[in-house]
Amino acid sequence: MAARSHGRSMIVGLILAGGLSSRMGEDKALLAIDGVTMLRRTASILRNLGAGLVAVSGSRPGGVPDRWPHAGPVGGMASAAEVLPDGELLVVPVDMPKLGPAVLLPLLAERTLSATRWAGHPLPMRITLDAGTRDALATLMTATGRDRSVSALQARVGATTLPLDGLDPLLLANCNTPDEWREANA
Repeated sequence: MAARSHGRSMIVGLILAGGLSSRMGEDKALLAIDGVTMLRRTASILRNLGAGLVAVSGSRPGGVPDRWPHAGPVGGMASAAEVLPDGELLVVPVDMPKLGPAVLLPLLAERTLSATRWAGHPLPMRITLDAGTRDALATLMTATGRDRSVSALQARVGATTLPLDGLDPLLLANCNTPDEWREANA
């Protein structure tokens, strides 16, 4: 599928869905809201925001297999970066049931540095996928003893942090346990 251009460069959606879901006890990507799986719901949200290409990290049908298994979100991003085109990457975890335009549009609008995130929340984020970002990801994945967190990547590439002023923090909730899932969907 060809990616559409939105503003200055194409938007590529990356859904992080490669985790083990061990605390949830079942695959978080397959949890459903109103009969729609989180994976399908998240992909639809990204497409509706202008993503011409939506990729899924993780070893699942149609997904980008993790080159670095059990390396967390940065491992999934690094694996996907090897096959995705340059552009504005919207990176979202699959376990955010309240995710929507109110969370993602401000990330796309703020373009002062290579990445944009919400205060206190490393994900979701917008990151410019280019040679510099790929190099930062490769460095994080190949260096021993390094912090491989999303925050470490954001520090390496330079990230703008948006204040939560006016944004309901519940929209940024991710669900890792059955109790968090019930609470977020009450």
